[in-house]
Amino acid sequence: GAAHRRDMRNDEIDNSRTITVLYGGPIAKEVADVVAYRMKDQSVFQHVKVGDIAKYQEYGIETVDHCEMLDAGTKGVLPHTRSSDIKTVDEVFLLVMETGEMEEAVGGGITFLRDAMACVKTTRDNRSQGDYEHDMFIVRDDKMSMVAYAVLAVGDTDAMPERAMYRSKQNTAGDCNQAGQLADKVMKQLGGERVCPRGEIDVARDQVERDV
Repeated sequence: GAAHRRDMRNDEIDNSRTITVLYGGPIAKEVADVVAYRMKDQSVFQHVKVGDIAKYQEYGIETVDHCEMLDAGTKGVLPHTRSSDIKTVDEVFLLVMETGEMEEAVGGGITFLRDAMACVKTTRDNRSQGDYEHDMFIVRDDKMSMVAYAVLAVGDTDAMPERAMYRSKQNTAGDCNQAGQLADKVMKQLGGERVCPRGEIDVARDQVERDV
């Protein structure tokens, strides 16, 4: 909520930059639209783009292996050993990930997580065979710049199968946001640069506007 908003308003993030809000799922789209409106209204970022995360490649994110990155001119510097400075990042990607009834991603989030998890598996399989040359990374479309990202997870405790019959006050947003938690994890595993802690929203609480 407020902490997440404070992070995104951090003075280190120059408002002449772009934020690209990519959503996975119909509720996530509604939240993404609210976020985009707020960003424009408060002039947090000069340019605000919103799109379906299934089309992430059209918005300038690619998955590549280390050799492709070398070919693009990284001179052998791995993303996770290269210090990145958020002050120099020209675009931040906000992933708004919705979790459905079966604790899985929905909509475009399915495509994105399938691709990202396949990359994590490729790296793991290669390393198990002693191949460290083909680690997979998620990068900007220049094939070498890291992706500065944040995750806003959107879930609904009312939709959780084992809790559908009642609403427990003990439920938290973290209980219904597995897709967002997974997206945050795999982005980090693939060399993404997290710019602020993950935000989590439970739409069952009817406080989406406040939480955003």
